[in-house]
Amino acid sequence: MAEYANVHFALETMRQEAAAAAGREGPRVLILGPEDAGKTSLAKILTGYATKMGRQPLVVNLDPSEGMLSVPGALTATAFRSMIDVEEGWGSSPTSGPSPIPVKLPLVYFYGLPSPLDGEGGFYKAVVSRLALAVTGRMAEDQEAREAGVIIDTPGIVGQGKGASEDIIHHIVTEFSISTILVIGSERLYSTMVKNYDNKPIATSATAAASDERISVVKVTKSGGCVDRDATFMKYVRESQIRSYFFGSPVPSTASSALSLSSTATGTAIALSPHTSHVDFDSLTVYSITIATDGEQDEYDPSKYESFLPGGTDENDTTTSSSLQPPPGLLPGLGSDLSAATASGASTSSNPNLPLKKLPSPAPLSLENTLLAITNVAGNASLEEVRDASIMGFVYVADVDEKKGQGGKLRVLAPVGGRVPSRAMVWGKKWPGEVVGLIG
Repeated sequence: MAEYANVHFALETMRQEAAAAAGREGPRVLILGPEDAGKTSLAKILTGYATKMGRQPLVVNLDPSEGMLSVPGALTATAFRSMIDVEEGWGSSPTSGPSPIPVKLPLVYFYGLPSPLDGEGGFYKAVVSRLALAVTGRMAEDQEAREAGVIIDTPGIVGQGKGASEDIIHHIVTEFSISTILVIGSERLYSTMVKNYDNKPIATSATAAASDERISVVKVTKSGGCVDRDATFMKYVRESQIRSYFFGSPVPSTASSALSLSSTATGTAIALSPHTSHVDFDSLTVYSITIATDGEQDEYDPSKYESFLPGGTDENDTTTSSSLQPPPGLLPGLGSDLSAATASGASTSSNPNLPLKKLPSPAPLSLENTLLAITNVAGNASLEEVRDASIMGFVYVADVDEKKGQGGKLRVLAPVGGRVPSRAMVWGKKWPGEVVGLIG
């Protein structure tokens, strides 16, 4: 703990220098390390010390495996203007109801995949760039945030420091103009970071050397209190975070409390009242993420194989095949409006940095027990706008009835009452995946 306090004092000195020099920014700290090395705990400690000094740092969570003031699968940025709740960790957002500690207002972007390396990292880097743009804009307009700087927590898989992981680290360092890299729990990663970044000019996305500041790489000792968390424990932590979003259950801070918080647990610090409603699937605009994750195969598309379609042909029946195939850009079974959008590239994309595809009607049964992220853009927005949009909130799909309506009807759980917003939605099928038994 003394070592962590020394890191805080060094960062505070940098903040004082930023306040004294006009136009200078505070420390932009990147925390790297392997899984279960204590990166998030270090970020909380540094944030807590900064707020006690009257600072207002921006805290960025780039780890999709765990949510910070949001659900797993989301990347968030939050300005901390008040103390951190001892029991609830990062604290709570406005959806968590009344709180003795002032609530936080996170900016949320949805990634929807378990690992930054999925799809060779292209989609992850695109979302990180958008989040970095928002953080940079906030620092440019808020003097207190500019002096306090940024603290960035990263996923453990990025701490491998080689191949695609090294490329993602470089992207984060560039986009956020990182000035200090803290490496915890890995001597090899520390050596790599020293070789690549120590005493190098601070780089930005616009220029290789934006100022005379230099990057500092610091090795931090792993805390003796760090323990390995297995897949079962992490599954319960994710489920408890999703439950807390809708019902107010606090995210457990210990293994025993996490494992006791099953899907039927009712004890909550603040009881919320989410609302259920029924909505026609055809009234929604839902996009799925097309990148295949580890251990998952690409979705089977029967339209690629004519012999498996009604009226399928062989190589000798080209005339029939030509008459049965839809015009270019049209998809079998979809209306002309959607087909036209597909032809213009608005509902599907082969770009690995833009792996979104519009879900056709009827509603697939696999929507059950999953989350939909509601974006802040209209349903007819382009794929780039959907990818780059911040998140308004999340709804949970409790049931899919294919027999009702033309495209089926969904029973959804929302944090607040009222109609489901007519915005573009992104399906969290791949991550956080199914959450069975959230409601009956």
